[in-house]
Amino acid sequence: MNAGPGPSRPFVVRGGSLVLPDRVTTRDLVIRGGRIVDLVAPDAWSDLGAGVDVVDADGLLVFPGAVDPHVHFDEPGRTSWEGFDTGSAAAAAGGVTTIVDMPIDSDPPTTTPGEVRAKAAAARAHSRVDVALWGGLVPASVSSLTDLIDAGVVGFKAFACPSGWDDFPEIDEPSLRAGLEVSARTGRPVALHAELASHGHTEQSEVAAVRWAAGLASETGGRLHIVHVSAAAAIDEARRWPGVTVETCPHYLLLDETDVARIGAEARCNPPIRSAANREALWRAVTSGRVDCLASDHSPCPTELKSGPDPWAGITGLDTFLPALLSSRRLNPVSVARLTTAAAALLDLRGKGRIAPGFDADLVLVDLDAGWSVGPDTLHNRHRRSPFAGTRLRGQVQRTFVRGRSVYDRRTGPADAGGAAVLRPGGRVPV
Repeated sequence: MNAGPGPSRPFVVRGGSLVLPDRVTTRDLVIRGGRIVDLVAPDAWSDLGAGVDVVDADGLLVFPGAVDPHVHFDEPGRTSWEGFDTGSAAAAAGGVTTIVDMPIDSDPPTTTPGEVRAKAAAARAHSRVDVALWGGLVPASVSSLTDLIDAGVVGFKAFACPSGWDDFPEIDEPSLRAGLEVSARTGRPVALHAELASHGHTEQSEVAAVRWAAGLASETGGRLHIVHVSAAAAIDEARRWPGVTVETCPHYLLLDETDVARIGAEARCNPPIRSAANREALWRAVTSGRVDCLASDHSPCPTELKSGPDPWAGITGLDTFLPALLSSRRLNPVSVARLTTAAAALLDLRGKGRIAPGFDADLVLVDLDAGWSVGPDTLHNRHRRSPFAGTRLRGQVQRTFVRGRSVYDRRTGPADAGGAAVLRPGGRVPV
């Protein structure tokens, strides 16, 4: 499709209701060089001259592009599962303009500086949305952590239980301590899949893993981030420890175990979706400000692996990221924007996550009143599957822009792949 307005000349997003950190307000956005340069009163931009490009956002909410800190795009090596091309198309359609890719699932995993560079090259070639990368914290990578930082990673991902891949083993205590010591020196967080193998996929497993890792973080001064929390009690445990941050996911907030029984393998993930009572407790944690950010944990697999008695425990979530949250009606647009962009500050991805002068023109235009049905013809992930298949959602993404470039238009679909920047913390210098 035609990319439309882009960074080569100024353009205006006119007539939309801008979702700002503290309010929704009607302003026009002036964009130049891929960045927001001004928020002005409606039509107060005549000094730009005749012929300026105008994007009509009348009747639409204009969100800052979501920053998803937890996706599995599997490239290089396993694009038959997911890749930057199809994954970024799903992200753009779901209102996500920056993704942070996990180090497992790709072949090989991202545990060395060379593997970081290879993944960065794949992202630049094939992604529509901007990309940052986690590095892998496994026992064999402990001696390379500062080199991974030099290569551009935002932090380190570790598993407190078997990951499902032999080449990405679970972390032992000396290695986790070493990773947290590097974190203390550099400020880069350690992201932990918090389940203990000895406890299975229970709520207590999450709680015990958080307690173990948070104790080490307290001793070392490192930054600990607990990913995809499904047990509300694990959030309670994390909040006992200063400096520990947590994320949860839309599927934990919108589904419970009765839905899993109805949906089947598409709703299977680890940690698992739990009881209705736990879901309500998760909502209380979110609405009371005890959850730092939301993430999709987008993790597709080939269709044949989602069948049989032991299907792959991964879920798709990018295509529906913003619409699913807006459909819940439990969060107002300002709260949705805050929770879906908070990872930018958490990971020091500057210029991302706000509609403000100087920030990247990462924008999502949403028709809050439009309903649409989730299905193969409205999905863009590799296998066009979703646990919300057959569900009618409220709130439809109409346009998505990344640094001023149109990467998705509901009428014509995703833009051509490529054009992404690979980001490193602390600045806008690509990897």
